[in-house]
Amino acid sequence: METAGAADLRVSARTGAGMEALRDRLAEVTRRLINQDGPPALTRPRHRAALASALANLERARAAALPELRGEDLRRALYDLGRITGHVGTEEVLDAVFSQFCIGK
Repeated sequence: METAGAADLRVSARTGAGMEALRDRLAEVTRRLINQDGPPALTRPRHRAALASALANLERARAAALPELRGEDLRRALYDLGRITGHVGTEEVLDAVFSQFCIGK
């Protein structure tokens, strides 16, 4: 990943200053890494649902008045993205297995 120019980004967690520039830079680097213009194709319904949930959580985080609530919404968005990328913890896998199957009946 290219890091040239990264030092000139200034972001404030307190005021939100610089967030738009950070998002723009992340989008630019991502486009370069995947060499694709436009959104990626999501062919699986569960991926589309996870992405929609991540977007909703990010929108809630943006509107949250308290940092604790913002952090929780960001954690949930990260979890949703992990469902797409495969970075989901053991507990989540076990919860999914036991919620979808009738075991021991």
